[in-house]
Amino acid sequence: MPDKPTWYGRLDQVIAELEDLSWPWVDREALEALLQVGPRRAQQILRPCVIRQVGANGLAGREELIAHLKRLAAGDEAQYERRRRQKLAQVLEGLRREALAQPKVLVEAPTAVLSQQFANLPDGVSISPGAISITFSSPNEALQRLLALAMAIGNDFNEFERRVVTTTGV
Repeated sequence: MPDKPTWYGRLDQVIAELEDLSWPWVDREALEALLQVGPRRAQQILRPCVIRQVGANGLAGREELIAHLKRLAAGDEAQYERRRRQKLAQVLEGLRREALAQPKVLVEAPTAVLSQQFANLPDGVSISPGAISITFSSPNEALQRLLALAMAIGNDFNEFERRVVTTTGV
């Protein structure tokens, strides 16, 4: 099945732009720009409306072209393309909502990490006044250690604050 023309979905906008033109004639080049199509396709669309020839270029009356585009917009192919695009937009919106509702899991967390305490942080995680250090050998290990630290902080913020605050002598 050939690709559906992308300009079908924008026919109403193109017609509105044509109606705003002050010049009563439309040539192939103008139609190319409006529909964002190539010269051959623009010529095919314009051909039934050409009423004047200037050299090799055909000119269509703006009103005749608008009427022709309205007939195309009302046709089965345009209706099918609009429905297809609406369905695609709905599917994409559903996928977007689903992705937002269930963010990507960066690291699998064992249930024990829920009760993580500072006393039993994994090896490679150290906290001292003004510094946090995490050493690791793989990206997954880094994520696991960061998660353990985050959970320990969430479980006992006062202890975290006590460990990282630098005391100064008076």
